[in-house]
Amino acid sequence: MSNPLGKIFSAPVDTAAALGKPVLSGGVELAGFAQKQLTNLVGGAGTGRFAAFISYSHSDIAFARWLHRAIETYRVPKALVGTTGDRGPVPARLRPVFRDEDELPGASELGPKLEGALARSDALIVLCSPASARSVWVDKEIRTFKRLNPDAPVFAVITSGKPGDVDQECFPRPLLFALDSAGELDLGQPLEPLAPDLQKNDRRIVKLKLIAGLLGTSYAALFRRDQRRARRIAAALGAFAFFLILVLTGLSIAAVTYARMAVQQRNEAQAARKLAEENADKAERRAWLAQTAAQEVRRQADLLGQNGGDCAR
Repeated sequence: MSNPLGKIFSAPVDTAAALGKPVLSGGVELAGFAQKQLTNLVGGAGTGRFAAFISYSHSDIAFARWLHRAIETYRVPKALVGTTGDRGPVPARLRPVFRDEDELPGASELGPKLEGALARSDALIVLCSPASARSVWVDKEIRTFKRLNPDAPVFAVITSGKPGDVDQECFPRPLLFALDSAGELDLGQPLEPLAPDLQKNDRRIVKLKLIAGLLGTSYAALFRRDQRRARRIAAALGAFAFFLILVLTGLSIAAVTYARMAVQQRNEAQAARKLAEENADKAERRAWLAQTAAQEVRRQADLLGQNGGDCAR
């Protein structure tokens, strides 16, 4: 069985460069490299990359579920697929997206599953609210992501609260300050996060802004392409609806026509049955008249025979 630690220490080391650096700096870099490699090795099931990691407080789980589904099911317009964006070739889909539904354990660290997912994520999306601003776990996830992926983008979305308000602050502190080499907040480097606000903007606009950031394209270009696609889909649906209306109209006309024919045939059948009944009554009456006439003839014949016998005597 191969030793997984060998992958860490088998990396080439530039001795001359290392000697020219302070020992402490080299030790910090080596420790960071070793931690990242260990995280990749033990970071839970699977070794694939995630398009994004969604960090949120459990009180924002409804927004997290919507955003997760919205990003993974979004189809990038064909005109943009394969073009070069700020983050490389634009893919057709942004998935998978990592979102942990489980309650975090009562431990002081995130655990290998979450650290592994953070290390393998290309971007971080933070759902900002007063609850997430107070969440220890959201704070840890942002710090860990920034430490493991210092060049990866971090996106914020406001679900509730108000930035800068003492009682309704929605931004976690790691979004407001950069991190130093030790992974602590550098209060001397404040940040000004730009975040679409779900309280003010339509969900579709917020979704497109996030997706544009994840793809590395401009929001205006993505919005125009998405609008064109929406118009094409609407036109196709309109044409299909018109065709369906024509088919239903034809079927309705045929149904009315067949209904009228059925009523006419029923009336004709009823008239024929009535005529047959009348003819049957007439036939029965004629037969009765014929029988009555025959009986009368026989009776008259019998009377004539009796009268003739009397005359002969």
